Amino acid sequence: YLAKDYGGAVKDGKIISESEYGEQLQFAEIVERSVQNLPAFQSDVEFGKEISKFTNKIKSKASADEVSLLARKLQADAIKLAKIQVSPTHWPDMSMGAEIYGKYCTACHGKSGNGNGPAGKGLDPAPANFIDRDTTLASSPYQYFNTIRLGVPGTGMVAFSNLSDEEVWEAAFYVKSLGHTNNMGDSGGIPLELDQVAAMTDTQIIAAMEGDQTRKSALLAAIRTYQPRFGTNHFLAIAGALLNRSQEKYRSGQYNDAVELSLKAYLEGIEPLEPKIKANKPELVVKIERVLAEYRALLSENSSQDIIDSKYKQVQETITAIQASLVETKMSPSVAFGAAFSIFLREGFEAVLIIIVLLSVIKAMGALHATKWVHFGWLLAVGIGFLTWFASGAILNISGYSRELLEAMISLFAVIVLLYVGFWLHKHSEIKKWQEFLRTKVESALDNKKLVGLMLVSFIAVFREAFEVVLFLRAIWFDLDRTGKSYASFGVLLSFALIIGLSYLMVRSSKRLPISLLFKICSVTMAILALILVGKGIHSFQEAGTISVNLLPVNLRADVIGLYPTWETIISQAAIVGIILFMRAKTRSSETVMA
Repeated sequence: YLAKDYGGAVKDGKIISESEYGEQLQFAEIVERSVQNLPAFQSDVEFGKEISKFTNKIKSKASADEVSLLARKLQADAIKLAKIQVSPTHWPDMSMGAEIYGKYCTACHGKSGNGNGPAGKGLDPAPANFIDRDTTLASSPYQYFNTIRLGVPGTGMVAFSNLSDEEVWEAAFYVKSLGHTNNMGDSGGIPLELDQVAAMTDTQIIAAMEGDQTRKSALLAAIRTYQPRFGTNHFLAIAGALLNRSQEKYRSGQYNDAVELSLKAYLEGIEPLEPKIKANKPELVVKIERVLAEYRALLSENSSQDIIDSKYKQVQETITAIQASLVETKMSPSVAFGAAFSIFLREGFEAVLIIIVLLSVIKAMGALHATKWVHFGWLLAVGIGFLTWFASGAILNISGYSRELLEAMISLFAVIVLLYVGFWLHKHSEIKKWQEFLRTKVESALDNKKLVGLMLVSFIAVFREAFEVVLFLRAIWFDLDRTGKSYASFGVLLSFALIIGLSYLMVRSSKRLPISLLFKICSVTMAILALILVGKGIHSFQEAGTISVNLLPVNLRADVIGLYPTWETIISQAAIVGIILFMRAKTRSSETVMA
């Protein structure tokens, strides 16, 4: 504000507006007090000195250019020190911005943004004219973001706290586009990154350009009206922009930032599209994950720029192939059916195995009253899955990092539960031990705490799979026409019916098995599921960037059994095998001693 409005208070060392100058002094003093009181700034002595210097310039009536230049520098320093996010996570959707502007802003600012809306007449001060040359030159989307989010006290501009950050950015970018007409057509991109476009004023952008005034004006208009060409959600554009920034950071020696941006490119640009890619060309999912992991590894190792550039080229080529597969391959009804059927059957069957084991054990123990707790657990998980689906796909709006972390934690918790239950079953698989257990511990084993534990196991088993199914189906749903949605729905229903049928047969079969054999089968099943889930859990942690990625020399991968081509996943699965063998050997040893 001070950088923009100081020129209206002082000219040639003289005050031209007492009220405006008084406001400038007041704001400068507020800034200085804030720097002294806020922890984010107190530790930087040099910044405090620069703020005092800035206040003195205003008091001494320095030139507008001096004050503006120093104010812009201090603003950038303050943003850096306070670690404020000054740009959106991905390119805002201008069409959504236009809708928001029409709903909330047109009445005061007018349809064209000239400030002559019917509701703005008589307001003092008058609504801003967004197409005024001086206003456009001195403003940035970030400034408009703050104005929309916080409002302007003492004016008709209220704070729009009901809008999400994404919606505010969409409105801010749309407002900034008013008054600009792009005559360059689709140039395929712009010379600035998203964070630069968000933070820079038109004046700053023009100053950074080369060429004559005509070219600068045309390029500025192209920047302010730019929309990525990868579709509404712009996921591939997000990936491309973040990877470009990672390259820039690496070249400037900011290696940690480069790694972080490359990870973000996957989480925010590629991961949300994986279900669609799998449905069209599943081999591209494997390829993009591998080349991005290799790219991140090279960045982490501070490899030479030539090696980084070569791997970066592979990443870009893979992204181009993904774009082509999504554009050229419209998901047919048969593909939609197959994708929905297979994902529901695979994920659903994993959950059903655990539920059947629990029910079989409970029935073998004669504790039928405990079955309702198991049923309550899985029904609750299914209910939450339905709520997630009908929440208009809101689950897709959480960050890729949060999704991967949630899946990882659920998987590893399930591993712990599966190992515990599996060892318990193995321990009691001998008939003598089983009879002794029934005599002495059945009542305490099924007290309220244990019953709640059964419910929790049932819930976790089903919720993890329901979460993955919802993510997958939601991601492909919006890419289907009415026929495709019907086929996908039929695929889900058919796989559900198949799971019910298989479950019935398995439960019937389990009744005929001796308790000893039943427990051994269930114990082995639990061990296999634990092995699968630990691989998936570690892989999700790797995708979230919380665990390192060291690739195997060979590309061993089978998602269904939790096999991934990294040392971390293989070692974790080997550790589970080791734990299982150790505990079983320990059990046999104790049996020998007792004998």
